[in-house]
Amino acid sequence: MIRWIVLGLLFWLAFVISQIPAAWGGYLMTRDTPLALSGISGTLWQGSAGMASVSIDGKHYALGQLSWRIKPMSLLGLAPCAEIKTDLERQQVAGTACVGMGGSLRLTDTSLNLPASLIQGLPEPTKITGQISAQIQSLRLKGQTLKNLEGKLSWTQARLHNGQSWLQLGAFAADLSETQEGEIRADVFSLEGPIDLAGNVVMPLTGGIHIDGEFAFTDTFAREVQAEQWLPLMAEPLDNGKHRLRLSL
Repeated sequence: MIRWIVLGLLFWLAFVISQIPAAWGGYLMTRDTPLALSGISGTLWQGSAGMASVSIDGKHYALGQLSWRIKPMSLLGLAPCAEIKTDLERQQVAGTACVGMGGSLRLTDTSLNLPASLIQGLPEPTKITGQISAQIQSLRLKGQTLKNLEGKLSWTQARLHNGQSWLQLGAFAADLSETQEGEIRADVFSLEGPIDLAGNVVMPLTGGIHIDGEFAFTDTFAREVQAEQWLPLMAEPLDNGKHRLRLSL
């Protein structure tokens, strides 16, 4: 008799836990982190939010609709983890997110795809198009500070509008890491197209960008962009026929 009572209690407890509202899951993911959720529905274990956004240095970036599935065993530790997906127009994110103590947010095995046109902060009248994809093996934010980053990024079908015409740039890739100062570092190189490029880009989370790289144009592209008029003013000529650009914005 006691055995059946215990078994019944276990089934009842499992049912109660399975019905914990999604708001609890939203709390676990947003507690002391830069993530914000609204329009939450479902349960703790599997739920969704009508809109998700992340705040970095006071700037809010929309992620769109978010769904999650919590890994039950992760609740036994101090860093609950969930498989997440977000969708906003042509912008998608899918991977695993873990929330730790002290406002720590960690992403692993995460993919990101978005149109390059969504990137903000470019000087007028510059516009860019193409597709940006990233594979993040590991990323950890603690509050507003980047603690770890390992991944790869690509920009394919890259085009730039300089205020007069669209320029075909080709494709580029980058290896992503973090600096000792908690900045994003991208070691960039060209894959195809009229620009032979190799260098690094450093982007502090507080804004701005630092560029240091060597590049060369094909003759046709150099004529198209009238490089002889502005290139000597912006970049240093090198003995190998390339130019070096060092720039902070």
